[in-house]
Amino acid sequence: MKKFLSISLALALTTSLAACTPKQKTAEEDKSNGKVSIIITNGKGEIANQFTQAAKDFMASNPDINVEVHSVAVGDPVNILDKLTSSGKTVTLAMVEPSSVLGKYKDFGIDLSDQKWNQDTVYGFKNAEGKVVGFPFAIEGFGLVYNQKVLDKAVGGTFDPFTINTRDKLKDLLDKIKASGVKYPVAYQTEDWSVANHYSSQFLNQAEDPNKLVSDIIEGKFDFASNPVWNGYYDTLDLLTSKEYNKYGERPLGKYYDDAHLSVGKGESAILFNGNWAYDSLKAVADEKFGFIPVPVDNNPDNPLNNKITAGPTQVFLINKKATAAQQEAAKKFLNWLVYDKAGQDFVVNKCQIISAFKNNPNKVTNPLGVAIANAIEKGKTMPFSTNYVVTSEYQNILGPHVQKYIDKKETRAELAKNFADYYKTKKQ
Repeated sequence: MKKFLSISLALALTTSLAACTPKQKTAEEDKSNGKVSIIITNGKGEIANQFTQAAKDFMASNPDINVEVHSVAVGDPVNILDKLTSSGKTVTLAMVEPSSVLGKYKDFGIDLSDQKWNQDTVYGFKNAEGKVVGFPFAIEGFGLVYNQKVLDKAVGGTFDPFTINTRDKLKDLLDKIKASGVKYPVAYQTEDWSVANHYSSQFLNQAEDPNKLVSDIIEGKFDFASNPVWNGYYDTLDLLTSKEYNKYGERPLGKYYDDAHLSVGKGESAILFNGNWAYDSLKAVADEKFGFIPVPVDNNPDNPLNNKITAGPTQVFLINKKATAAQQEAAKKFLNWLVYDKAGQDFVVNKCQIISAFKNNPNKVTNPLGVAIANAIEKGKTMPFSTNYVVTSEYQNILGPHVQKYIDKKETRAELAKNFADYYKTKKQ
């Protein structure tokens, strides 16, 4: 999830594609002009123009539906869905972050479990009751991003990221990279959102249902200090941020984001922890290839956590319960258009370079990190996007500083565990 994606669903760049009556109370009113009018919010400002065209293409093949799109401006903190709702408008189809489906918007969306597209994806986002309410629009992933050329040289052949399925194998790889002439194999950037929301949420994937584990933690049924998976991720973090392997090991905390990407892009270092959005920074280096290594949590090669990268929806569509039946049906048509119509498929992958959540989409992204995620999805080597199961702002602002102190050796593992436990105690109602 890009840094700016945590500031999502903000107001700006409103594209009115058709007249829409502000108050739409009944299906009869909807059809007073022979058409159903719906409002869609687009939470990814970087694809505003593409979304505008997509809505036009959809209306061309669905002349009985009017679509009004409201897209965000990147970085604007005003919540577009809330603003439109408070102004008296009914947003029929809202793009939101999955984590908000479990919190702020838990009562917003209708049950989509019966929709055909569920047969073509494993990423339909479920609410706390286990019902699919979120249509997966944008798939992203994270792990240990690596420079293919550097690692090919280090291993003396074509590097396969899924051969690194234990912590010891990761250490051995780091030693090989050093032996190949790279002084510091890792460039570890330590922004609070990265070390907390992303890295420190991975332990939730030890459960088949992260929602259930979160509930258990809130109820006090989980002991951070003794949990092997929670501890295992920090054992691996110790390795990645150590003075021996990390470019910034002597001073691990700092504004290293740009430098880390430049270092790995140029091949001066080989590995950083980040997501597919990192390619925006890496691509400035021409002709380099990149991929993902799973983050190993222990030395058991059969542990699924060691053999998968984290991937899942970072933006989902909800259909408003308060929209009319006619509006809801129109919204369902739009979602099916995204999945089954060639123009919809083209819009998602080719026009927006978004990894499709649907196996029937024949198009492939060209971003190397997106390709790596798409390939992992195809091979069944992904686990849930764990950030979706935490309150990102709280993880970043409350737990992030503690993880940073731990990396800087100003906080012990036991103290970190206590701070995690204390945080979740505040969530109990």
